Amino acid sequence: MKNRRIKAWVLCCVILLPLLLTGCFNYHDINKVTFPTSVIFDVDDLGKSILYLDCIKPYRSTNDSSDKGRRIIYKGEGKTAMEALEDINRVSSYKLDYSQTRAYIFTEKAARNGIKKFLDLINNNSDFQIKPSAFVYYGDVEDLLDTVSGDEEYLGLFLNDLVGKEKYNSKSVRSNINYYLSNTLMGGNTALLTSIDLKEDALDKKIEINGASIFKDNVLVEKIDVENTLMYNMLMGGAKSGVLEATNPNSKSDFISLEILDSSVKDTLNYEDGKFKLIKEVNVDVDISEIQGNLVVDQSVLDYIVYNEEEYINGYMEYIFNKYKEKDLDIFDIKRLAEMYFPKEDIEDPLSIADLEVRTKLTIKGTGVAKDSL
Repeated sequence: MKNRRIKAWVLCCVILLPLLLTGCFNYHDINKVTFPTSVIFDVDDLGKSILYLDCIKPYRSTNDSSDKGRRIIYKGEGKTAMEALEDINRVSSYKLDYSQTRAYIFTEKAARNGIKKFLDLINNNSDFQIKPSAFVYYGDVEDLLDTVSGDEEYLGLFLNDLVGKEKYNSKSVRSNINYYLSNTLMGGNTALLTSIDLKEDALDKKIEINGASIFKDNVLVEKIDVENTLMYNMLMGGAKSGVLEATNPNSKSDFISLEILDSSVKDTLNYEDGKFKLIKEVNVDVDISEIQGNLVVDQSVLDYIVYNEEEYINGYMEYIFNKYKEKDLDIFDIKRLAEMYFPKEDIEDPLSIADLEVRTKLTIKGTGVAKDSL
């Protein structure tokens, strides 16, 4: 009886093993597929949809184990996003497989026009993924497609690597399509996407992450610059790196650079006398990475840096909160927090009756190995 069970188990393994060793594509199949690495959504002056696909056309053979491929750019136009996609399908000789798509890019023009029709295409079309990162591009599409990095010639893969490298960088915000769709369904229907543009480099142009873009009801309404993006990320507990600047107490024209090592936030929302108060307890760990001018780092200097930076962060965060509160942009999730903390309260516009109190605790790490600047 025992031997029969062993034989049956061995027989099952022999049958299943070929299935486990079968890949998604064989050599012949992969030569008949084109993989878009990024999809760019644009509109013309009449509101017609324009789609660009930046694709890899791979090639493999049994005689050559290495991967080969070339870059193909497709452009489609139509009254709807689906029609623009079909326009591309008519000129593509091979099947378009979106499993390797790493980035969705909305042009500024498309974003200001409203991106709901493009989101509907992504969300309702089973060919598209909702995990790729999403961006708003400020600039000319042709320039973006012509920009080739020395390390990466495919736009979607380059942006995926850039976001991966910037995962803990203060210049970007968390923004993939799934996260965006979830945010727009909760609270004040306000969400952010990472902004990108082209930067003049020493020899050519390079793609750079440059802050964030605010959407309300799926329409681009505001752009946040890099400095404000850092403070926003600290407010939301997402700043795991970045740089703060403090004034050198011995010279007001010189600065001390504080590198952010980590940050965290604890939220408390109180409701009293018809007003909300959002309390943000912000903890920031930094180390001294650079000192301009002359400075002996002792306890009094450390106390000076901590006090001034805490006051600066508190004031700047409250300034940012009030700035976007006046514009009715709930980028701090006040409505969602109100629904979560006070589900029985029926308050139509909690943002308008909300105030922010920031309590920052700055901790300077590694001062025992920091050298004095003399």
